[in-house]
Amino acid sequence: MYLVRMYVICTTEIMAKRPLKLRVRIPNFQPDARAWRGAIHAAITDVQKNGDVRYMKSDKLQVDICFYLRNPKLTMLDLDNRVKDVCDALQGFIYDRGKGGLKPIIPNDNQVYRLIVEKRLPPKVNLASLSTIVIRRYDHDGRTARTERNTRKH
Repeated sequence: MYLVRMYVICTTEIMAKRPLKLRVRIPNFQPDARAWRGAIHAAITDVQKNGDVRYMKSDKLQVDICFYLRNPKLTMLDLDNRVKDVCDALQGFIYDRGKGGLKPIIPNDNQVYRLIVEKRLPPKVNLASLSTIVIRRYDHDGRTARTERNTRKH
């Protein structure tokens, strides 16, 4: 009996963390928000199908987004509006006012503890280069990374 318990303890300590890193090339900005959200969602779920990355409600995440935009969009488009479209796509919200019907990639965008967003010109070698998104585990600050996620709203 003692040896069995010891074996169980040892195997649980060896188990690796669940993979949470997902790097995807997403379509560049489209004026039609519904079409763009749908294309972003499709690009991410296509990559997700080929791997074993799944996000649960308890996951704390970091999202890095790099938008490749050509002039004059580079200076005209606001990042906050583009980020909202990406976050809606991650939650499966394709239509206005939080409606969608698509399976969420992440259960809720309140799981994002760190968000790094950048807009830049595409590389000269490939002006049609796609934008990128990287979703990964957030673990930069021990004060938030180690505590259990509380999703209850007060």
